[in-house]
Amino acid sequence: MISRYAIVENGVVTNVILWDGNTETWQPPGGATANLLPGGSPVSSGFTFDGTNYAPPPSTPV
Repeated sequence: MISRYAIVENGVVTNVILWDGNTETWQPPGGATANLLPGGSPVSSGFTFDGTNYAPPPSTPV
C-alpha cells in the first residue's frame, strides 16, 4: 500500500514522498529517515521533528 512518508534529516523534514515502505526497492538517503505519516497529516518540508512530534516552521512576518 502506498502511503505518505516524511523524509527527515537532522530533525527537519526535507521532503514528503509517496512510498510503499519496501526497503528492498528504495531507501532514504544516508543520514535520513523515512517516517510514516498518519492520514490527513499537514506535515510538509520545513517542519521539524523531535523524534516524536512534528512542528511547523516558524512563520515569517509579512
